Amino acid sequence: MNACWPNSIADRIFQLYMLDYLDGWQILAVLLLPLIYLCRRPIKIAYFNILQSVLKRRVKFSDCYIGQLKYVGGIDISFVKDDAVHACISLVVLDIESLETVFSRNKMIHMTCEYIPGYLAFRETPHISKLLKKVRDDCPMFYPDVLIVDGNGRLHRKEFGLACQTGVTCDIPCVGVAKNLYQMEGCLRDNEHKSAIDKLKSPGDKFEIRNKKNTVIGCALRTTAASTKPVYVSEGHRVSLDTACRVVAKCSKYRVPEPVRLADILSREALRQSEKS
Repeated sequence: MNACWPNSIADRIFQLYMLDYLDGWQILAVLLLPLIYLCRRPIKIAYFNILQSVLKRRVKFSDCYIGQLKYVGGIDISFVKDDAVHACISLVVLDIESLETVFSRNKMIHMTCEYIPGYLAFRETPHISKLLKKVRDDCPMFYPDVLIVDGNGRLHRKEFGLACQTGVTCDIPCVGVAKNLYQMEGCLRDNEHKSAIDKLKSPGDKFEIRNKKNTVIGCALRTTAASTKPVYVSEGHRVSLDTACRVVAKCSKYRVPEPVRLADILSREALRQSEKS
């Protein structure tokens, strides 16, 4: 069995969840989380399902931010080649009007949870949360008004993906952007879907993505004239789908929105420099 060893219990709890969101048995459940990381996959999945249900009660798929959107941040995590444990997380913050970089930070990290499809947030959110807290404490003037993550939000089989869990955990307006469609029952990359993509002719063109319950859970959005492939945008937390699409379109010079694209470049360059030293 590949055990995923956690850091200290206190650090793990802090990174993952704000305890004022929980009560009673829910707090006990979080306290047990370090032990769950050592368990076999079926036990982890059952436990993660419980925590997803708890946190999902706090998600808001509407515009609940204060003031104007000035700074938009992008998060990306890149891995050392042929290594699923050692990685670099990067945050890039841009001025939403000029798309000039106003702040960036990266950090080498050690993953303490294996990747399980559908549960990416349990692998990445702890590190995102820790980095955002560091920025908020050290450089609050550059703390993003909205965060874009490289992953899905509501476009998820439980309508609670990485962008949702990150947004709720960090209490920040959050948007999910994925390069590929998250396929599930009622949401497939079939001929009908491909035909809809072909009809996206201009930047800003989009079509809704619905699940088997016919709930709108995201959009396929063409971001630029040069990019024929769309990105998949979904609400994370405290942002409506319309606002999420507007922010992504406004931040895109290429197919992937600039905050995430630049964060990806920064993390990969940091890894290259790390390998040289």
